[in-house]
Amino acid sequence: MDGSSIGNPGSCGIGRVIRDDLGRLVQAYASHVGYGSNNKVELMALLHGLRICKSLNISNVIVEMDSMVVISWWLRGRCGVWYLEDFWEEIIGLTCTIHCCFQHVFREGNRVADWLAKEEASGIDFDFSNNSIMPRVLQGLIRLDSLGLPSLRG
Repeated sequence: MDGSSIGNPGSCGIGRVIRDDLGRLVQAYASHVGYGSNNKVELMALLHGLRICKSLNISNVIVEMDSMVVISWWLRGRCGVWYLEDFWEEIIGLTCTIHCCFQHVFREGNRVADWLAKEEASGIDFDFSNNSIMPRVLQGLIRLDSLGLPSLRG
């Protein structure tokens, strides 16, 4: 999962990719979450991703995100930003019902969610579960990701 805030603070989009235990795409989502900072949108990406996993009855989740801030909050067991505490408390509640393992990934390993989040922050909605209807650039990023190959930044 990933979040994008254009302008920081600015227009915010989140991207989430759900894969099965073999790395195959289950669903890819992008959502607009209003206006805010990069830390808020990264936390919102996590919250929305966990909500979707719960709604799909997925009980074992490996969370991969490039936000060291959110990962450090998880390791400390607290967010510490007063206006994000309600979101944080809901995340903690969801992780009590879903077994989660958190892992930091560099942006190059998170290109699918990053691309989705940036497109959504620009105002383009996505909800995919079938490769044939995806934009070609997204198909390519998913293919590289499924092969375990990072995408290079330009």
